[in-house]
Amino acid sequence: MRVGDTVLGPSYRNQFTFWEVFNGNENVITHREHSDVASYKEDLSITIAWGIDVGNAEDRVDRPWARNNPDDNPGVSHYLDFFYNDALVFRTSYCVVDGGRCPIPFPNYDNNGNVSVPRRYHDLIKTFADIAFGLTNTYDVYFDRTEIEITNENWPN
Repeated sequence: MRVGDTVLGPSYRNQFTFWEVFNGNENVITHREHSDVASYKEDLSITIAWGIDVGNAEDRVDRPWARNNPDDNPGVSHYLDFFYNDALVFRTSYCVVDGGRCPIPFPNYDNNGNVSVPRRYHDLIKTFADIAFGLTNTYDVYFDRTEIEITNENWPN
């Protein structure tokens, strides 16, 4: 093993933030954590965790693809983390739409205003939606509402 082969950093299951001033109080540490964790039964070394908001709790995804649902409030972005023996090996994000009912992958925008998402990213979030949200039969309905095109673009890069 070489130094370049290692990754150093926090566990990512918990997120601590230091604020010089927070809600009028000085020197405050806030804590957020993933709300859920799942283990792969055939290899318990593999786990996923999800639920930490990307950014601040007030940040919302106010895009047409995120609002085209029965609950048309803006979406909320979260992290989806993959661990092997409790070491973070992959992180991506997703947007929860329809009042917290369905995760959607974040699309790419081209110069012509088209929105698209790589098939592998779409398929990952679709599988995650089945595991975490129980959307086995309804995910495609949610995704079709977004009008996001699925491409064969390489992902992850």
